[in-house]
Amino acid sequence: MGAAGRPKTITGFQTHDTPVLLGHGERAELATEEYLAETTIMENFVILRKNPDYEAPDAKEKAKAAAKK
Repeated sequence: MGAAGRPKTITGFQTHDTPVLLGHGERAELATEEYLAETTIMENFVILRKNPDYEAPDAKEKAKAAAKK
């Protein structure tokens, strides 16, 4: 239980592929910005869409290398 001045710490995490069912009281967070949630609250079900502005980390490194040449 959280108390003022004593925030909870993360003791562990799990990475899943979709679909994932969450139990009551569980929380979820998207690991990358590759997908965007259509709702601000991840509750019951969430509709995701591809982020049109997302660049994979490999693409960023290639772009940096090309800019240096």
